[in-house]
Amino acid sequence: MSFEVMLVAVVLGVDSFSLSLGLGCHNPQRKTIWIFTLLVGLFHVLMPLVGFALGRAAGEFLGELALYAGAGVLIFWGIKIMLEAYRGKSPRDCQPGGLALLTLSLGVSVDALSVGFGLGTFGINSLVAALLFGLVAAVMTLLGFSLGSRVKERLGRLEYLAGIILIGLGIEALI
Repeated sequence: MSFEVMLVAVVLGVDSFSLSLGLGCHNPQRKTIWIFTLLVGLFHVLMPLVGFALGRAAGEFLGELALYAGAGVLIFWGIKIMLEAYRGKSPRDCQPGGLALLTLSLGVSVDALSVGFGLGTFGINSLVAALLFGLVAAVMTLLGFSLGSRVKERLGRLEYLAGIILIGLGIEALI
């Protein structure tokens, strides 16, 4: 597995880390922590697989143009993550349960669909990468919950770093 794929896994886990860090500030029940972590991990595996399939199909159909499209997707999501952090749109200060956990875990995993599409155009082993994305996102989610009670501010800076990394990966693909 390449360094770039590992870096993308960490970038994809930043949203779930940030959200769980915020949720952790409110001392959630252990059941909530584990359900959310499992859902995030599952969605971070499933979403990129769908994205990879779409990206590979586009790669076969469009050839080199798909590489540019994939790089564009990575750059787009990097900018989007940074803009949302700037606007303060991350849903961090709530105590979810039931359907809200499902919705939040899906929400922090949607980026994985687009990133999966972008990486799928590069011919990366999709199953291994998706499993890595799920594992890293789950670990980062647990880490966020565990640190949440100690850290209550300065969360947005991680999202800026995630955006810069995605933009950099997109630019690297174009070079």
